[in-house]
Amino acid sequence: MSAMDFTVPSIVLETPSWALIFKPHGMPSAPLSEGESGTILSWFLARRKEADVVMGKKAIERGLLHRLDTGTAGLVLIAKTQGAYDALSEAQAKCRIRKGYLAFCVRDEDAPDSLPRHQALPFAVTSRFRAFGPGRRMVSPLFPGMRGYDEAGRDYETLIEDIEVTEVGIARIRVSLALGYRHQVRAHLAFLGYPIAGDPLYSKYPAPRDDEGVELPLQLYAPSISFPDPVDGTEVSFSLQLPDRMSR
Repeated sequence: MSAMDFTVPSIVLETPSWALIFKPHGMPSAPLSEGESGTILSWFLARRKEADVVMGKKAIERGLLHRLDTGTAGLVLIAKTQGAYDALSEAQAKCRIRKGYLAFCVRDEDAPDSLPRHQALPFAVTSRFRAFGPGRRMVSPLFPGMRGYDEAGRDYETLIEDIEVTEVGIARIRVSLALGYRHQVRAHLAFLGYPIAGDPLYSKYPAPRDDEGVELPLQLYAPSISFPDPVDGTEVSFSLQLPDRMSR
């Protein structure tokens, strides 16, 4: 990932049926209204007009299979044909599309040590979620026995794969998931006592700055994905180079 300019979108891999798009920090995944520009979907459809006819779960989202938070940089999978969308949507429902994330996190010294140093890796954090806060913008993990758990619907799992301390107070954490909930990775890591650097909702710490003093965005990346090809079912697995330091 460090070898590419991840301040701009790009098509990194595609077939006649689907495309993997790199979405930079700060760019929304999907429009809120028909014809909205400035999203990764509108950027893609301007270059692959044939994909504009795909009807997804929401008509406005065309062949978009999943979203990334606006602040997250990484891979987005888009179907270019209706058949591909239908097959990939079914695979997603069966947890056959798996996404890998990398986050640079700050250790919250005031939080309980929910992520013990001796914890064997990998291990999973599984919860349901409830929305809260002004405008219900944030989500909070719900675990068995907590109020609202039974009404919250299904469980969502974040697999913690690797934790590496890169500098004082900063941990480089790799996770993966199949089905995702809004802010899932951000909320789970904050619950563990490791909020993501630059997270305006789940971290109480100031955003990090680069060597030039420029404030850095949310330090969450989605550099890898695997899924069955919608045409022949072969497993597609793709990964960008993992960033080794916080960046724009």
